[in-house]
Amino acid sequence: MLDVPAPSLEFLETALVVLALCNFVLGVGMFFLMQARYSHNLAGGTRRLGYASLIVPPYDVQSLEGLWAVAPHEDREAIEEVLVSESFFSGEENRKGFIEAVTASSIHAGWIRRLGKGRTLERVRAARLLGYFPDKRGVQALANSLRGVPPKVALSCVLSLGRLKARAAVPALVEALPHLPRIIPDITLTAVLASCARSEPKALAQLLKSPDDRLRHIGAWALSDIADQTVLTDLAAAANDSYPEVRAKIARGLARIHHALSVQMLAVLAYDQVWFVRLRALHSLGELGMPEGAGIAFAGLDDESHEVSSRAAYALRKIQGMNIDLAVEVLRTKPRSSFNSLISDWERAGFLDGLAHDLADPGSEKANASREILRVLIAAGVTSTLESFVLLYPDPEIRLRIAHLLREAPQPNVRAQVAALAQDPRCDPRIARVITEPDSAPVTQNSTRAGDL
Repeated sequence: MLDVPAPSLEFLETALVVLALCNFVLGVGMFFLMQARYSHNLAGGTRRLGYASLIVPPYDVQSLEGLWAVAPHEDREAIEEVLVSESFFSGEENRKGFIEAVTASSIHAGWIRRLGKGRTLERVRAARLLGYFPDKRGVQALANSLRGVPPKVALSCVLSLGRLKARAAVPALVEALPHLPRIIPDITLTAVLASCARSEPKALAQLLKSPDDRLRHIGAWALSDIADQTVLTDLAAAANDSYPEVRAKIARGLARIHHALSVQMLAVLAYDQVWFVRLRALHSLGELGMPEGAGIAFAGLDDESHEVSSRAAYALRKIQGMNIDLAVEVLRTKPRSSFNSLISDWERAGFLDGLAHDLADPGSEKANASREILRVLIAAGVTSTLESFVLLYPDPEIRLRIAHLLREAPQPNVRAQVAALAQDPRCDPRIARVITEPDSAPVTQNSTRAGDL
């Protein structure tokens, strides 16, 4: 092993000086670069403000072309950005005239030419600019540039067509879909297709018959956002698709169509072998809210997947509402896990909070009914939320009434739990004192103890 001599003190001093000089030069260089960048941005912003003051109503082709002709070449990008901003902020009364002036000008025609040829960044910019000004020629140019172009250009064209919501571009989009670069995310393609075909969803139905799983998935995904009666039979036919993602999106789309066939197909999908397809089918049944779906949702409570069972509870609530008879039936005929899913969904929807609120007027018929429902739920072991109410509910009288209901529970463990609440530091001392008194009686409307609270 070679012995390396230790560096001398002079060597270390020299190294430190060189390092300090390098840091100083780097800092000075960064300072001047930031100053140059700031000056460039400031100059660009100033130019944009100057041109914005020249592009004002009433808009006409001659004034736009005149400004474009006299502007230096390096300022034309600033003019383009001003035109884009004006397309948003020109106001409803002036916007139509402004769009017509821009699309009739040589500026717009220049964007179309740049999209067809030029450097990639220029074509990307031209495609982006065309996306702010609805025009048949611009839409056609964007549609023609979907294939055989660099990926960045294709992405810019797709985004612009989606921004324009161009129905005329749907056939070109559908045809180009298998050939578009994979750098374009499926979710982007889905959003663009849905935006363009919103007025005519039927135009996307052919994608459901594609041999490519990905294309069928994109088609079903887009249709799930815009489906209507015109595509009901197409969605029904695709409900048996071999790809589970497609079946899940079909179930989502059927939620938009209130029809008996929708319920029939969702009933089939609710028993699918893939759990997320069942989940989506049950959710859609709830969104439809049609009574015919109640039996399917009731059966879905038995699902082995907790997520699916919870979604079945959601569907039941949307279809039948929240009533104690349904809860008792589930408790009597189904596993405890099904009842827990149902009550958990009701708790999230504010069921127990509504019952507690009804107790504010203890002598009313509604309060008596709510009190009996709470007794049934307590007997069934639904106590965790009620225990939280004893500690945290805003109205102290209601807290006390719930505490009495818990103390009346037939299960010793529930009575022990409510007694333990008195030791919780969050418990009101007055309520803790009542909880621990062995002879405390239920509070009535004229109760002195309730009045003291």
